[in-house]
Amino acid sequence: MQWLALIIVPIIVPLLDGLSRKLKAAIQHRVGPPITQTWYDFLSWLPVEPIYPTDSLIFRLTPYLTFASAIAMLLFLPFGNAPLAFEGDAIAFLYFFAMMSAFIILGAMSVNSTYTQAGASREITLSLAFKPAFGIVLGVFALKTGSLSIVTMASSLPMNISTLLSLCLLAYLVYVESGFIPYDIAEAETEILEGVLSEYSGRLLVLMKWALLIKRFAMLWLLSSFIVLPFVKGLEGLIGQVMVFMAIFIAMTTYEALNARYTINQAVRKGLYATLLGIVVLLIAYAGW
Repeated sequence: MQWLALIIVPIIVPLLDGLSRKLKAAIQHRVGPPITQTWYDFLSWLPVEPIYPTDSLIFRLTPYLTFASAIAMLLFLPFGNAPLAFEGDAIAFLYFFAMMSAFIILGAMSVNSTYTQAGASREITLSLAFKPAFGIVLGVFALKTGSLSIVTMASSLPMNISTLLSLCLLAYLVYVESGFIPYDIAEAETEILEGVLSEYSGRLLVLMKWALLIKRFAMLWLLSSFIVLPFVKGLEGLIGQVMVFMAIFIAMTTYEALNARYTINQAVRKGLYATLLGIVVLLIAYAGW
């Protein structure tokens, strides 16, 4: 089942994006596209020969490396159990999570375009603002469980003050890193024409957008795992993960539909608050609470 998830997830994430678009349309009193619209877009773009605005090898490789990093993130997630579990896989997950942003930044900066440069600058700023807090949350879980394995952390996480605060902070960070409005600042279609993605086309654009959808799934599934698996395991745990995942996905999509995009300064300020809160929670966890 664990390895089967690696096949199923890339297939369903465009449908989840279609569901998100349909739900947002309903909230905003629009008809909206069909749920299969994202798949229709992907299949329409795949045969299109990409336009290369630069001879940079980095630009050409970035979509493939980004997609591979997103798939690698799935390897360490528990679908009842994890396809590839070992002591320290939380560090590997964090590594591929950070590498996705690094590849996207390098690809965007390899093109002499105002829009991609602006998007890359925003992606760097957001990474510096929020990723330390994400690392701190994983550090709290490691401290509470004595393990760096995601499966072990999720299945043996004790429920106390520091854990509950960490889960709340993780939920916020997952929302940010999933690219929901108001934190889709690096793409910002109406401001910088999708920023880091503006120069990609054809199959390269499909790979980039597909990778970002897989990353969103991975982040939401990670959160649902830490919520469900401390209480139930096995098949019941997997069913619980799916139910919690869908509840979180719908809640975050609804919140996104009701908000406008932040400026980069607003986002950085909130990232600083998140990091400071993470440090406080880490101190509480170290004190044994």
